[in-house]
This record gives sequence, structure tokens and C-alpha cells, in this order.
Amino acid sequence: MSRETTQEADRHGSERISLRPAVLWLVVTLALGVAAMVTGIVRLDQLPDPYPVHFGPAGDPDRFTDRSPGAVLMPAVVGQLGGLSLFATLLLIRSHGHRRVVPPLAALGLVIGGGISLISIAQYLSEDAVPPPWTFWALLAGIIVTTVWVVVASVRASREGPDDREGWILGGLVYADPDDPDVFVTKRAGVGVTINLGRPAGWLLMALILLPGIIIVVGVALWT
Repeated sequence: MSRETTQEADRHGSERISLRPAVLWLVVTLALGVAAMVTGIVRLDQLPDPYPVHFGPAGDPDRFTDRSPGAVLMPAVVGQLGGLSLFATLLLIRSHGHRRVVPPLAALGLVIGGGISLISIAQYLSEDAVPPPWTFWALLAGIIVTTVWVVVASVRASREGPDDREGWILGGLVYADPDDPDVFVTKRAGVGVTINLGRPAGWLLMALILLPGIIIVVGVALWT
């Protein structure tokens, strides 16, 4: 490898993408979370007891529990954790240089964290603590749209340049190279990017990526 090629590779490896496009999304997510917490605390004594914690497909409550701060605030807290976990992934991918994925990942974080906060606020402000049924479908639609955006952005980023690194195993389906500083690498088979499982940050990122899905499944099980 020539000196020029080495220097170019070093510049690529050390390139840091700007996370400024995600700042506004993060601020709005946190603001909605704080608004939900404050509304829930202020309205706690006015909410019905027992408190509805599970809703059928039509939005009718079908499970109740004793009213408590934990029961009332838990959905908003879980939603914020799910959204913030996506913002945390941006800190891990910033060294890979894929600027395209920053806005869609931030938008998905806002939809999950901010969307659940808005549903919680609607529930707190309702006399019977039952949010409008359409809010659940709006949240699902938002998640689908932003997830598609993330996928499209990842595919476009992967096409910006080929990746011929070493460290591929299982016929190029899995990448694990502890000496590679990048957490995200372009897939060798298929399109998009994959995670470098040779680094601890890669496993942490995998957990953060799976967390919102787990939260959504649990939330749907609780609310529908």
C-alpha cells in the first residue's frame, strides 16, 4: 500500500461525523419526556384508581392496577429509554463517516421517545386516563416510516464505496475484527452496513439496537 493510500485510509478511519443534525431531535425528545413526567406528577391525584395499564385493539382499557407513581409514569420512562438508546448509537457510529444515517436514526429516537411521551400526556389529561385509540396507530405508523428511512439511508451509505476489509467470517455474513476501529462496516454480502462484533462497542451497539424493539414489543403487549 502506497503512502498516499495509507494516509487516505488513516483520514477515513479518523473521520468524525457531525452529530449536530441530531441535536434538535434529541432536545425535542427530552422536552416531551420532561413534559410527560411533570404532567403525570401534577395530575397523579386526579387520575382514576384503579389505573388502566392495558388497552385492547379498539383502545378500550382491559387491565387495571392500583394507581401509583410507578404505574402512571412507567410508560413515559420506558419510552424515553427506548428513544435515548437510539441517540446513544449515534455516538458509536460517528467514526464511520456515514452522515446519511444520523437524521433518520435521530428521527426514530424522537418517534419512540417523544411519541410515547405524547401518548402518556394524552392519558394523563384524560378524565378516564384513556388516550385516543388513534394515537397508538399514529405511533406505529411513525415507527414504520422512520425505520424505512433508516434502511434507505443505510443502503445509500453502503453504496458510497466498497469495503474490502479483512475480518469477515461465515462467508462474509459476519464481521469481527478487534483491530478495526470502526464499529459499523459496509456489508460484503448484500446491502447496508453491519456491526463489527470484534469490538466490545459492537456488542454494546447490538444491545442498544435491539432494546427499542424489545420495548416496543413489551409496550404493545401492555397497551393492546
